[in-house]
Amino acid sequence: MRLTECLESVLKEQRPHCLPALLANYREHGVVPTQGSSGVAGLVGCSNAKLSTSKTKFDGLCVLSVLVKDSSTEVFQQHCLSWLRSLQQVIQAPAPGPTARLAVGVLADLLHYSSMLPELAREVGLTWLLGLLTSLLGLQAECELTALEGIAACMTHYPRACGSLRDKLGAFFLARITSSDPATQEMACRCYGRLPCLGGALERGVGTSRAEAWANQLHCLLASANSTLAQIYQGAEAEGTVSYEGPGVELSFPALDEADPLLLLELQHRYRAACLALQHTLSVDPQCAVVVPVRQLLNLVCRALSVGPKSLGVRGDDSMRLLVLPAVHSNTLTVLTALITA
Repeated sequence: MRLTECLESVLKEQRPHCLPALLANYREHGVVPTQGSSGVAGLVGCSNAKLSTSKTKFDGLCVLSVLVKDSSTEVFQQHCLSWLRSLQQVIQAPAPGPTARLAVGVLADLLHYSSMLPELAREVGLTWLLGLLTSLLGLQAECELTALEGIAACMTHYPRACGSLRDKLGAFFLARITSSDPATQEMACRCYGRLPCLGGALERGVGTSRAEAWANQLHCLLASANSTLAQIYQGAEAEGTVSYEGPGVELSFPALDEADPLLLLELQHRYRAACLALQHTLSVDPQCAVVVPVRQLLNLVCRALSVGPKSLGVRGDDSMRLLVLPAVHSNTLTVLTALITA
């Protein structure tokens, strides 16, 4: 209780420099779980008060992070929905990058713990998820990675509730899987890989429609990867090289300028996106029986690895191909790793 009184004092007197050490002690000694609702009420009140003011939102989120992680099930159930409301308000309002990142981090924890409590999970899924996703999709452009991390948490813990926004989410991810920021590209591909696992319309056919959606996504990614690879290796592949023959339709990537001197680098970056998306699609659990297109995946791997330094010259475009070749081979091997695991 002395730690609690000290923490409340720091919060009320606005001494933020003391907050990290106090919160660390609070977690180390496991104070929150040992107190009843009355003992935690003061901290909940302080957190709510801090969250309501723009200058102190970050402090309020720090305390809320500890409350979400360490409070008892009883306290968590009592305050979960009000905490969700506060987090959504923080995400909706313009906020500095660190504040938005911390809010999404706390949201991920809250979604994780709430999904384990059936009655609470039903309320969160039916009432809150669509609003949270809409708020995350509306985050400012400089917070793209933060938005993707929040959406990933929603998709992971509440896949059924995200199904009605599947098309909108797919377009959002596709626009970012060729991002120049590696972390944003990685997270966009990770999210894209989870799309077939979402509920909604796909669940009407039980597991069949979900399995078809999962296979269709793989085939579209295979079509895109093979098409991009053909452009990278143009003129360098041996006769009789097996190209993709399947039902997949290439993803609608933006058109590239054929006269751009850095075209091969752009194509290699696009190929990386297709390989990452393939890797993550293969890595998720579709929660139903699926047929993995092993032959087409192996054809892609063999096609990519069949071109080596000896296949290329040292002049013109071949010198640029030599530059991107290690990355192409490395990205291809991530697909092979995922295929072996799957």
